[in-house]
Amino acid sequence: MKFLNYHAYSFLLFMFLISVLLVSGCAKATLNVLSPAEINTSKIKTVAVGNFEIGSIILKYKTERNGLWQTHPVLHTEDQKKSISRSVRARVINLLTATPYFKVIFSDEFEKLENDAALQRLVSVRGYKTKNVDAVINGKLWLEIERTDGVDLSKESLEYFRPPRSRNSIGLNLTVDQVVWWPYKSTSGTLGLEMKMTRLLPTEVVATTFETRTYSQRIGGRSEESFRQISKNFTSVLSSTKKSKANSIESSEDVLPSFDQMIADMALSIASGFVRRVAVTEKVVSYPIAEGSLTNAKILIEAGAYDLAIDKLQQVTAENPDPNDLYNLGLCFEAIGDYGLAQTTYREAWQSDPENLLFAKGLGRIERLRREHPQLQRQIGSR
Repeated sequence: MKFLNYHAYSFLLFMFLISVLLVSGCAKATLNVLSPAEINTSKIKTVAVGNFEIGSIILKYKTERNGLWQTHPVLHTEDQKKSISRSVRARVINLLTATPYFKVIFSDEFEKLENDAALQRLVSVRGYKTKNVDAVINGKLWLEIERTDGVDLSKESLEYFRPPRSRNSIGLNLTVDQVVWWPYKSTSGTLGLEMKMTRLLPTEVVATTFETRTYSQRIGGRSEESFRQISKNFTSVLSSTKKSKANSIESSEDVLPSFDQMIADMALSIASGFVRRVAVTEKVVSYPIAEGSLTNAKILIEAGAYDLAIDKLQQVTAENPDPNDLYNLGLCFEAIGDYGLAQTTYREAWQSDPENLLFAKGLGRIERLRREHPQLQRQIGSR
C-alpha cells in the first residue's frame, strides 16, 4: 500500500511540474485590462473640463542668517495664477483622455467660467452653446508652498591622535569641540484640491471630492558622511596647519523642484484618484499565450490587434475547437473588455482539458473579476 501511495504521489508531482513548465514556457502578452469605476457613470459618455478656481496661493521664501530668520512673500500676478489653474486642468484632461471610457470635449466655454457658481448658473438656465456634453468636471484649489535657505548649527567633538615619533616623544591625543555650520535648502508645500463632476441633464452633482497632498524635500545640512569628512579635514588641519571648511551645498548635484513641478505632481496625485472613481480605467498586465494551431495568433495578440485575432481564431475554432486556440480567443475577449465571452471561451478550453493550469487560471481570473466588480459589465455594456 505504501508503495502504491508513493507512486501515486510521484505521478501527481510529475504532472504538476509538467503543467508548470508548460505554463512558464508559453509566450506572454501584455494586455490592457479594464478596472471598474467606483461610481456608476454609465450614462455619461462625453465630458468637458471646466476651470479650476484659485481659492488662495501662499508662497514664502525663508532665509536664516546668524540665527535670524526672515520671511519673504512671493507675489503672484493674475497671469501666473491662471497659469497654475491651466496646469492643473491640463493634468485632469491628460488623465481623462488616457481612459477608454469618456470622450473629452475641449470647450473654452466652460473653461472661461470664473468659478463653480458661474457654472451652476449656466447649467441651471441651460445657456451653454457646446452640444452633446453630458457632464462637466471643474474644481478649486488652495496652495501653500515654503522654500527655505538656512543653516544647521551643531557642536562636534573631534578627536585627534598622533603616535609618538621617537622614544622621547609622548605623541599627541586630544579632543576639540568645534562649532560647525551646515548650510541646507528645503522646500515643502500643501495642495488642497476640490474636484466635482456635474451632470447637465438632469442637473446634479454626480461626484465630488476634496483631498490634500503634501510635498517636502531637503538637500544639504548635517549628515554622517559630511561629519566624517569634517573629521578627516580636522586631522589634516593639525598636521598641515591649513584651514578646513565643510563642502559647500552649492557643489551638490541635487536640485530642488520648481514651484510648477511641485504643484503638478500633487495635483496629478489627487486627480488620479478622482478619475478612478468616475471612469473605467486601464492597467497593464502580462498573461501567457498558448501554443495553438493558428501560428499568427501569437503575433497578432502581442501586437495588440485583438479584433483581427478574434476573427481568425473564431474561424479556426469553428472548424477545429482546439483548447489552446479557445484560450487565446478568451485572452482577446478579455483584452477588449468583453468578459462574458471571455468567461464562456475560457470555460470551453478548460472543459476540453481540465488538467491544464493555464486554462483554469484564465477562467478563475474572469469569474473573480465579474464577482467582485459586477458594475464593470454594466459600465462597459453601455458604451
